[in-house]
Amino acid sequence: MEPELVALLSTAPISVTAGEFENASSSCSELTFLRQQISQKWPPSGKTVNPVLQPYFKIRHELSVKDNLVFRGSRLVVPVSLRSTLISLAHEGHQGIVRTKRRLRELYWFPGMDALVRSEICACSLCQRSDKSARVFEAPLQPVPLPEGPWRKLGIDIVGPFETATWDCKFAITLTDYYSKWPEVAFASSVTTETVLGFLRSLFSRYGNPESVVTDNGPQFKDRGITLIHSSVYHPSSNGAIERFNRVFKGCIQAAILQNKPWKLATTEFLQAYRATPHAMTDASPFELMHGRKMRTKLNVLAPPATTAHDGDVRHRVSLHQAHMKQYCDARRGAHTPVFKEGDRVSAKTSACSKGTSEILCTHQD
Repeated sequence: MEPELVALLSTAPISVTAGEFENASSSCSELTFLRQQISQKWPPSGKTVNPVLQPYFKIRHELSVKDNLVFRGSRLVVPVSLRSTLISLAHEGHQGIVRTKRRLRELYWFPGMDALVRSEICACSLCQRSDKSARVFEAPLQPVPLPEGPWRKLGIDIVGPFETATWDCKFAITLTDYYSKWPEVAFASSVTTETVLGFLRSLFSRYGNPESVVTDNGPQFKDRGITLIHSSVYHPSSNGAIERFNRVFKGCIQAAILQNKPWKLATTEFLQAYRATPHAMTDASPFELMHGRKMRTKLNVLAPPATTAHDGDVRHRVSLHQAHMKQYCDARRGAHTPVFKEGDRVSAKTSACSKGTSEILCTHQD
């Protein structure tokens, strides 16, 4: 082997010797085809080239052969069997994707090098923990299907503690019906399991048992034949119905504070107004969808009309509204469709960390 070639290969990572590289190049079928093609005249169109060699066609004028080694300019073309090895060696010190590619490009080249570097580093658990390869995008909005009727799917949450509240209003248990948007609120001094169950038992005695309840971490209701659905960890918006109501409810509490009004009285008045007002999603009031008639309030001079919202009209309006919101939210957040699928191994954050420490990540496979 030429002395200058030995000198060039000696700058490569010490785990791959010049002899090993040359042997791998000699036995690589892809580079064998490439050497043969370089020794011949390239065809005028890449479409007639062996499919294995098509990635090389655009740079064909930069390629040369010395012994069994193929060069692109002054850089070695890496045989298939050594590509992952050299990427791992270039990644020593666990620098990021950009710096690893720059280090590798000084000496080597092969088709798809950038993509393979990114793939290898994204699979590096240490880099994931130190957030060198993590690229977090918002996932596209997934609208929740409208239930078949009222009081079938409920969302429940705990709001508080309120620092300025009286002892019996430190917490608020909030609940909303996914179909009718009917809200319920109960104040409590604490939020033990028994407190939440007592709140639910009272509601279930009036409206019956729902089919499912969406909550972050709530009690089990299997004895009532209710399916408990947990919202995503660190992602409360996955229980969007109750989160949206909580935002409006907190506005009610702020208004009560400014008016120096008892919270329970203010909440009762707020709930009546909320239940009687057409919802932006359904264009019908929660009372109307829940009870099949319009609510009579202080606004009504005449008796409310007997007509009720038609389920088909409600579903059509909800569908249009969800499609509009999905388009708007996905564009605003720059949402990307996840590339992983069920069964893939992914890293997931399991707890919050302070600045200067790496996030605790674990690998899951369902």
